[in-house]
Amino acid sequence: MDISTRVLMIMGVVLGGYAVVLLIMTLIFKLRGVSTKKLWVRYLAWFIIIPPLLIPLIYSRIIFQVIILVLSLLNFHEYSNVVGLWKDKYFSILCNATIMLSYIPVFFQRFGLFQVIPIYMIIFVLLIPIMKGEYKHMLQKSCLAMFGLIYFGWFLAHIAYMRNVSNGIAYVFLLFLLVESNDAGSYIVGKIFGKHKLSPNISPGKTNEGFIGGLFFVIGLSFLLKNLAPEFSIVHRFLFAVLIAIAGTCGDLIISFIKRDLKIKDFGHVIPGHGGILDRFDSVIFAAPLFFHLVNLFYRIL
Repeated sequence: MDISTRVLMIMGVVLGGYAVVLLIMTLIFKLRGVSTKKLWVRYLAWFIIIPPLLIPLIYSRIIFQVIILVLSLLNFHEYSNVVGLWKDKYFSILCNATIMLSYIPVFFQRFGLFQVIPIYMIIFVLLIPIMKGEYKHMLQKSCLAMFGLIYFGWFLAHIAYMRNVSNGIAYVFLLFLLVESNDAGSYIVGKIFGKHKLSPNISPGKTNEGFIGGLFFVIGLSFLLKNLAPEFSIVHRFLFAVLIAIAGTCGDLIISFIKRDLKIKDFGHVIPGHGGILDRFDSVIFAAPLFFHLVNLFYRIL
């Protein structure tokens, strides 16, 4: 069975499995008098999100990488809107152009250049005030731009670059599946058993019980899907699962503290039940470079 067939079958089984879990939760919550409409909206939204990512991932390297580039731009756009960078058209246009240029090493598979992209991003941002001939509020704008370019541009670009490597389809699919399973597992277990807040000041909805539940979801799924990356040893498979669970949670909390500081609930309303693009991809952004470089460290994929 080739990788495309395996990926599609696994995706179907996972979506079916979560549907069963949601049905059970619906029965439990109905007895408690709690509505599960939001849960079903979030679940059904995945049928909109998955095809534009999964089909290009399997069948076209370039199209998939272009889609990740578009996601980087959309994430930066949402971020720029809430932090106020959009008000400075000069900064906004040049930052978007920088993100697009940073994907050139991805498309042409130049890993050395890809590694040093953050240096050039920082240099370019620091040149913008000089090109504008302004200094007022430039430190704040420059710092916001640096964070946005590196976090939403370079971090996310690791997913696109991973598609270049041997067995890259499996690695990218595994990363997405484990990160989203951690989110789903944490949410489900937290809803049913959650009592102790994980980080009450930053994300009151997250619980210690939910985090542990998500961790077990990810570890279990990692071993169930061992045929996707059979070269991973048992120790490394466990390590990657734990890393993804922790990194995914941290990615969510990072975006949460930004929203708390800015006093907003979501970055947008593009995806039903999820919020904005950034609200949905916050976990995978933080986990992607960590997973990418650890796999490369242990298995020399580049």
